[in-house]
Amino acid sequence: MEILDYVNGIYAVTVGISLNLFWIVVVALKSSHKFIEDSKERLFHIIAEFFISSLALIAGVAIFFEQDWANYLFFIAMGALTYACINASGIYSKKKLWLLVGTLALVGIISFVLIMLNLAL
Repeated sequence: MEILDYVNGIYAVTVGISLNLFWIVVVALKSSHKFIEDSKERLFHIIAEFFISSLALIAGVAIFFEQDWANYLFFIAMGALTYACINASGIYSKKKLWLLVGTLALVGIISFVLIMLNLAL
């Protein structure tokens, strides 16, 4: 296993766990309306993010188990995560949640850079 595989696996697992935990805490605290007011938009947003984080988590674990399909799933998860970060940044910047926007920008950039590094190497 190469160093980039370790980085991919650690990053994917970390993002997968963190994103799921974020929404679990937000929903448990009944604070999700602070992020997205419309209940239908909020529901689909949370479902999409659980889907993305689950893909990332599965991809990360599969990378560590050296599964042949792990890198394909990693690309899908990181592409979806990059898109979600860009999309959510627009939503949260309207609310002036700058720390969240900054975090999303950082995650989006790291995800995109990992995609490009994996394509280049």
